[in-house]
Amino acid sequence: MRSIYKYLLIVFAIVLQATLMKYIAILGVKPDALLILVIAFSLLNGSGESITLSLFGGILVDVLFNNAIGFVTISLLIVAYLTGILSKNVFRESTFVAFVFVFLGTILYNLIMIFSMLLMKYDLNPSYLLNVVIVQSIYNSIITIFVYKYIIRFNSFVKSKKFFFKV
Repeated sequence: MRSIYKYLLIVFAIVLQATLMKYIAILGVKPDALLILVIAFSLLNGSGESITLSLFGGILVDVLFNNAIGFVTISLLIVAYLTGILSKNVFRESTFVAFVFVFLGTILYNLIMIFSMLLMKYDLNPSYLLNVVIVQSIYNSIITIFVYKYIIRFNSFVKSKKFFFKV
């Protein structure tokens, strides 16, 4: 029951991504709210919970917005798993740690997406794509500085929430 709030937050992030994020694009690059959330929850809670969240969010994005099912899902799953494994020995509530993980996670996510597109024989411009990867990595990391403390509060709220009934 407690994790239903996280799933609702994932849905909210996807809606936010599809509607409002296009208005704050820099150099044609939008921040990725779903990726930021998945990395943050993976940092805070480990890879177990974040894998289910990334699977839910990735499938939802793939079904709603992509022609090829699985691009976003596989990329999110890999990033969530690696972030969960690597975050065991770091101070999880540090905004700087979140900044670094989001920066590196965004690079990895986009490189997996590019590799997948190359396997599917999409026509890609490598220099343009590398610029997009770097701009989005910086953009996501800067947004993380401002929202990570709220994600920490939300996560601790959901963990400490007392329900009148057990599910």
